[in-house]
Amino acid sequence: MYGFFLVLPLLIIILTGNRLRARGFYSAEDVAALMKTLFYVILPPLLFRTSYIAGRDALSQPNLFYATTLCFLLTMLFAYFAARFAVHRGNLRRIATAVLASFRGNNVYLGLPVIQLAMGDKGMSEAAVYLAVTAVSFQLLSVAAGEMVLYGRLTLSGVCSMLKRLFTNPLILSCIAGLGASMAGIPIHFVLDETMKLMGNAATAVALLALGGSLDLSRMSAVVRIVRETWFDVLVKLALNPALMYLMLYFFPVSDDMRKVTVMLSAMPTAVNCFILARGMGMDGEYAADLVAATTLLCVAAIPLWAHILHMA
Repeated sequence: MYGFFLVLPLLIIILTGNRLRARGFYSAEDVAALMKTLFYVILPPLLFRTSYIAGRDALSQPNLFYATTLCFLLTMLFAYFAARFAVHRGNLRRIATAVLASFRGNNVYLGLPVIQLAMGDKGMSEAAVYLAVTAVSFQLLSVAAGEMVLYGRLTLSGVCSMLKRLFTNPLILSCIAGLGASMAGIPIHFVLDETMKLMGNAATAVALLALGGSLDLSRMSAVVRIVRETWFDVLVKLALNPALMYLMLYFFPVSDDMRKVTVMLSAMPTAVNCFILARGMGMDGEYAADLVAATTLLCVAAIPLWAHILHMA
């Protein structure tokens, strides 16, 4: 029952953001400004601080790197073969979209709020370590695999674009900077620490409002059609991916808190940016949007279920 109450406050804020957007309180520009503020102003201090607190722990997590990378690869391979030979046979753009979205979850706008609510500061520290350890594999593997499916090869422009996104991402840079400062023994003055803490406290509400404002819930009116068309890829994202992560962490064990954080983040719905990436790379953007809508709707059941399995509930 706690799992349901874990997700309910998040849904209320998401729906609030969506209703404010639908009624004109937020314009599209306002929502974009919220997301930009979160991405560049609020989350970087939070992740810097939690990475700093985690310190050397991030560098003593080879098992986390092995488990997550292997899970990403296995999830993509399963999504590719299933899509190519059964689910989306003959539809190359949709196959590429299925591969791209197979493990790209909404770790920032929904995952971090879930972890904060369920596990508090300890969970956020572990989440920062997860983001730092998986930064390269999470970003590069999904985009590279999607492009290879679509074009049969990696293009130079695609590689350069991926590297640019990776090394200009303020969230990744914040994690790296926090870990570097911790390892170097650089002290953080309490005034700066309190400032970052206060900034971080705003992250959950702003992230959920921004997520609600960015979701096109009008698609939910066609929920039967969407679920019927996307059901297989929804299962890959909400069930197979976290199940594989759970299994990989059995072979490459980590601490109990890190295991909970890693599997729960793997159970997040499809990231909103999958729609942007799919459209920008010539994949099936409309199908990606349907995946975002369907997985976001069904995570109402998936998150409490995984919280129960992980004994977070």
